[in-house]
Amino acid sequence: MSDEVVQLNFSLSIPQDKWLAKTSITHPELQFNLLSMLPLSSNQGNTLLQIKGLNLDKFWDEFKKVHENQNYNLIFQDDNSLLFNMVIADPWVLKTIFDAQLHLRFPIVIHNGKISIELIGSRGKIDQLLNKNKNWKEVEISIKQVKKYCPDTLLTPRQLEILGKSLLNGFFDIPRKKSLSDLAKDIGISPSALSENIRRINKKLAEHYISCMDLPS
Repeated sequence: MSDEVVQLNFSLSIPQDKWLAKTSITHPELQFNLLSMLPLSSNQGNTLLQIKGLNLDKFWDEFKKVHENQNYNLIFQDDNSLLFNMVIADPWVLKTIFDAQLHLRFPIVIHNGKISIELIGSRGKIDQLLNKNKNWKEVEISIKQVKKYCPDTLLTPRQLEILGKSLLNGFFDIPRKKSLSDLAKDIGISPSALSENIRRINKKLAEHYISCMDLPS
């Protein structure tokens, strides 16, 4: 099993008997954003659901007619969005991901019967999930992107500050709008220290760019 950590973006069709599938197909004008999911038992999950789009009043009226009050809790509502907790039965897609010890990135987007998912984990575990799990073999899966995982945070807060001020003051412009000495004075360090910091920043960004180039799926 490969230990290489990858990031996988894919979508799959939700089984038609699921509430989210039927509702998102009935309301293609709406986007359903699953912001979190907490397993409650083997066949239930507590989800935080955000819905955006048109005709939300109509949707909400329909929703309240078919769902019992104890199964949801409205948190926020305005003309363009709804936010509420809801208990969902048999969230097998998310549960299978959790059981496979894969990291799931939220929000998860559901639209028109399809769910878009971003996973992070070893390539071996992801391959095992997609190819050996019997539930996943029964749904249509579309892989959009597989790439080597790179952490979002590369630079220290001080390096981010230096990079931001360097860009803002035109240090990287051609021709350069501010000299190294003047920029160092603005930042409050010596020119030699600034030069070393910029070299370290450039090295990190270059290594990040090379390592994050897309891998073949």
